[in-house]
Amino acid sequence: MTDTTKNTAKNAVRPREQVIFYRSFAHYSPIGRCWHLEVHGSIFAPTRRHIRKHVLLHLFKRVVKPEKGKQTRKRFKDRAHLFLNVSKRNKSIPIAIAEKAFELPRSTPDGHFQTTLTIPEEELEPSIQQDAFGRRFVEFAAHLPEEDSRLFAGEIELLSPEGISVISDIDDTIKVTNVADRRELLANTFTREFQAVPQMAGTYQAWANQGISFHYVSSSPWPLYEPMLNWLDKDEFPIGSLHLRNIRLSELRKNWKRQIAYESKRQTIQTLMRTYPHRRFILCGDSGERDAELYAEIASQFGDQVEHVAIRFIENGHNRHSRETIQQKLSFIPKDRRTLFDSPDELQAIDLL
Repeated sequence: MTDTTKNTAKNAVRPREQVIFYRSFAHYSPIGRCWHLEVHGSIFAPTRRHIRKHVLLHLFKRVVKPEKGKQTRKRFKDRAHLFLNVSKRNKSIPIAIAEKAFELPRSTPDGHFQTTLTIPEEELEPSIQQDAFGRRFVEFAAHLPEEDSRLFAGEIELLSPEGISVISDIDDTIKVTNVADRRELLANTFTREFQAVPQMAGTYQAWANQGISFHYVSSSPWPLYEPMLNWLDKDEFPIGSLHLRNIRLSELRKNWKRQIAYESKRQTIQTLMRTYPHRRFILCGDSGERDAELYAEIASQFGDQVEHVAIRFIENGHNRHSRETIQQKLSFIPKDRRTLFDSPDELQAIDLL
């Protein structure tokens, strides 16, 4: 057996291992007439150490304090187990896109792998699919041995250099989470069905009908990707790339580190806007945390790329920010390019096109 064969066998996806490809995006380069596709995913396996799993679940349960009820306990167990999977490092996943094979970079200690693949326009064109709104996507899959019948597939949206994109927060912007109340935050994240903020899905669908694309950026941890994605699809939010963050299980025993979350969201948004310098962006968030501060910082940095900033005002006892505070943070943005709203109906007045 050659060294290459040994390495391939060592890095292959084994029967117990699972691969997730995260919904992503691509941008076009007129120079060279090619597409640059962002591929991001992770590889992991369920833990076999049952005693350790039992202890971790017990500790996790003490932190979350799930409410009574058979369905609630099952939901908690299902979501908690997502944090107990064993990340697989040093794995290089082979994938097939447009009838071409690619070997992805080896996974890092947290099991994640990420790269940009460049494919000429004429080679990718036959594989492009288009939805009812004219948005274009390409699908791909992990290339597994013939005897392995599993399917690990991904989807990438092809965004034109110009147009409008929505960068939307998730928690308390489109999903009821109550981030400012730690107990409610944990319950809404781990033990309750995800619940959409009323009318937000309809508002976003109306924007999607106008050809607008979406990027969902959240401080939620990557292990919750599949429950989050399933909820977005079930509640009929427009398809879009989903950007979460790395977080250790131990952090759940404390208040989630707000500054780290702030910086993670900022870096993600900055990357998106630099990737599409000629697109305009609508930034949607809420008043429960620091979205107004973050979006004001982004608007000052990227100027006219920020078409509009919309902040949902949360009226509850845990909201640390008054209307006056939010308006002050956004004061340098022209009034016709910012909206502090109570009801999604107010977003219909925004002239996007």
